[in-house]
Amino acid sequence: MIFRTLYSRLALTLFILLCLVGLILVQLIGQSSLQYQQEVAQKLNSTLAEHIVAEQELIKDQMVNYAVSDSLFHDLMIINPSIELYLLDKQGVVMGYNAPEGKVKRDRVSLQPLQQFFSDDVIYPLKGDDPRNESSQKVFSAAKITNKDGLQGYLYIVLGSEQYDDVVQMLGRSYIFDSSLWVLMVALVAALLSGLIIFGLQTRRLRLLGNVMRDYAGKSKDGSSSIRFPASGKSKDEVDALGSQFNVMAEKINQQIHELQRTDGMRREMVANISHDLRTPLTTMRGYLETLLLKDESLSPDDQRKYIETALSHSKHLGKLVEQLFELARLDSCESVVYSEPFSMGELVQDVTQSYMLRAQQKSVQLRANLKPDVPLIYGDIAMMQRVLENLIENGLRHTPDGGRISISVDVDSGNVIVRVADTGCGIPAEDVSRIFERFYQQDVNRTGNKNSGLGLAIVKRILELHGSAIKVRSKINQGTTFSFQLTTKPSF
Repeated sequence: MIFRTLYSRLALTLFILLCLVGLILVQLIGQSSLQYQQEVAQKLNSTLAEHIVAEQELIKDQMVNYAVSDSLFHDLMIINPSIELYLLDKQGVVMGYNAPEGKVKRDRVSLQPLQQFFSDDVIYPLKGDDPRNESSQKVFSAAKITNKDGLQGYLYIVLGSEQYDDVVQMLGRSYIFDSSLWVLMVALVAALLSGLIIFGLQTRRLRLLGNVMRDYAGKSKDGSSSIRFPASGKSKDEVDALGSQFNVMAEKINQQIHELQRTDGMRREMVANISHDLRTPLTTMRGYLETLLLKDESLSPDDQRKYIETALSHSKHLGKLVEQLFELARLDSCESVVYSEPFSMGELVQDVTQSYMLRAQQKSVQLRANLKPDVPLIYGDIAMMQRVLENLIENGLRHTPDGGRISISVDVDSGNVIVRVADTGCGIPAEDVSRIFERFYQQDVNRTGNKNSGLGLAIVKRILELHGSAIKVRSKINQGTTFSFQLTTKPSF
């Protein structure tokens, strides 16, 4: 396609528009030139008929004086062949003329234009009936023919004879008209060139934006493209606004690509971790069970019991891992809390703390709840919030050494209920704080001495997101870690 670009379409539109303007101007110039010529001719000859009538007696006794009129008409036609002379009676009927037989088509001429011609406020050019053409009018000169008996008729002189009816031929012989056409053509060509230059300058930034978009589309597959539309400090028109929106869109696309790449990496890592965490207990269980099967008779009852307990322990670990995976998948499929009801966070904390009191005593860890009175009810899923508290307490028990402390506090701030779970454990390195909520992320086992599935804190984060909240963490190495979150006292989901 030749006219695929905006510039080419604008150029074609301008060309067509200028051609139309040129044709209209040619018509206007032609008509104006003709009107001007007729006006000048009528003004110059406005008294011609009057002078002729004053010198000659053309009508005598209500009859045409042919002796005078024939000679006069012949002489005037020789002097000025562009005029036609007619004698009219008082009603406008043609009584005499200087034309060959059959040329005159009208037998009567309207007297209204003549009356206007005789008035003081006549406006030129004024046209009257053409006796040689029933459908046309021409400029004229006229005079009243009077004598002592009053009005006898009219001398009607048409100032443009048939040889001047071809206007195009007449204007074609005009040097002024030819010059005007050349000037018009030059002006139109200059306007076309100027318009093309202006359109080129105005669409330059639009072409630049198109090139930027094209380059970005071809080089941004990995999200690392830095191609942007250069901001213009001079103008803030629609192109600049479009360029700014493109830059914003490009930044979002790059961010989304990076997020997809990060998510894809996490997915791959999660699949590898799931495979490893599922394979390890299964392999261990299989080893112990095969040993029992092969050495059943040679093993003592204590060894057999030990092997069975070990296999059972790995089976429980495997069951817990599968349960957490199903739980996390179920939470990911939710967009909001399904069961929301008002409940007391203080009572829930007290119940969960009591359920973990025995395990804390077995590890010589002090577990206590610090509750403020008159804590308002909160809205949410009580089963999910119980899961949050259980995962945070279990996380604290895993990382808190013997003789340590775990405290759960419930406070009120600005109408929101704030829950904090603090421990005096090994702490979290600063570089790991931002990653502890990632799925299957585990801290250095050699440093913490604990190995878990890495899904507990991810479940906590997802549950709080469904409740419109976020979990925060503060930690210092060898001093402890504090997890906190807040919940609204008004239903928001």
